[in-house]
Amino acid sequence: MDKGQRVHRRRRTLVEHLSRSLTVAGLAWAVVVLYVAPPALLADIGEPPRGGESALSATRSHLDWTDEHARRFPHCVGVAAWSTTQVPASVVVLRRNGDLQRMSLGEALRRAESISAADDVWTVGACR
Repeated sequence: MDKGQRVHRRRRTLVEHLSRSLTVAGLAWAVVVLYVAPPALLADIGEPPRGGESALSATRSHLDWTDEHARRFPHCVGVAAWSTTQVPASVVVLRRNGDLQRMSLGEALRRAESISAADDVWTVGACR
């Protein structure tokens, strides 16, 4: 090539321009999704809501059988301690509003099988 000659490049087509710009945009989007979004989405996991304990942690605190439960419901033990093959005569349940209540096993099973979540109960104890 002579010093005075200019190199003529062919002009890029519209498809080439679009593919280059979309590639750059796609790479920028991937950087945002891979490096910025996950930490932002995972930042609040595991923290209780501001203003008090979560409903789940409040429920879990009642699910453990305590001495207070044993005094309040005589002849009952925690579900984990029920080791007999005998069907319990009644059960102690935690209602959705946080109250503990003694209930027949049949009623507790009916509530467990119902479609409505409004009558759900959690079984915490079994009674002779």
